[in-house]
Amino acid sequence: MPPGNLFCFETFDSNMCNFTDSPFNAVLQPFHATLGDLSLVAIWGILLGILWIKTNNLGLVSIVGILVASSISTVYEPARGIGLLLVGVSIGIMLFQLIRHKISTFA
Repeated sequence: MPPGNLFCFETFDSNMCNFTDSPFNAVLQPFHATLGDLSLVAIWGILLGILWIKTNNLGLVSIVGILVASSISTVYEPARGIGLLLVGVSIGIMLFQLIRHKISTFA
């Protein structure tokens, strides 16, 4: 890539992507360069995946996911649709597990 097309985090003489003025945006610059508008969604998706692995509770993860989707919905509108779709899937899985457990206890 020619030197004129480098990102701020790829140069040595930069001020670290204005880290002192806006540290949150400076940290997200490499993610925005590779993932585009879905960088926050990918980061929160990884964190929600870790939460689900640690707790194995779909209800907790869906509540946290709703909070995350409502907080970043102004950033990227399809993220809210994907979040609501995942909440619907998790509610379906919870209902399936609840019904299966009730049937196994009565059988």
